[in-house]
Amino acid sequence: MSRPFFRALAALCFFALAAPAFAQSPVGCWATVDDGDGSVKSYVKVYQSGNTLVGDIAKLAVDGGRCEDCADRYDGRVLRNERIMSGFTLDGGRYKNGSIIDPKSGRTYSAIMNLVEGNSDRLYLRGYIGIRALGRSQTWQRAAASNCN
Repeated sequence: MSRPFFRALAALCFFALAAPAFAQSPVGCWATVDDGDGSVKSYVKVYQSGNTLVGDIAKLAVDGGRCEDCADRYDGRVLRNERIMSGFTLDGGRYKNGSIIDPKSGRTYSAIMNLVEGNSDRLYLRGYIGIRALGRSQTWQRAAASNCN
């Protein structure tokens, strides 16, 4: 057997074993959903920036991509590449110390997030002011990367 064959085999084994670890990360494209009817509202790209995770709106799925009836600084704008999440650091199995902006209200909330146990295609987020009990939760669905390009 030749050396290139063994290198290719070693690389294949590495990626096969590493794939589950990559799948257990919130890095990727996520569909946000309407709390009322469950329809997709936007796509958010979550990625590593330094030692933290951040998230940008990749595109809105409604109103032609424009934020209608939103806070003044967002109202009527196409929200593409707009940072809405920042500062998330891993602590155990949960990402803490983050913040998230609600474009509808313009308010910034402290936030935590984690993948739903047993389903790495669902991301649980909780935004709150002061204490976690005074907040709101959402679960986002992992989406195809093409939605965030």
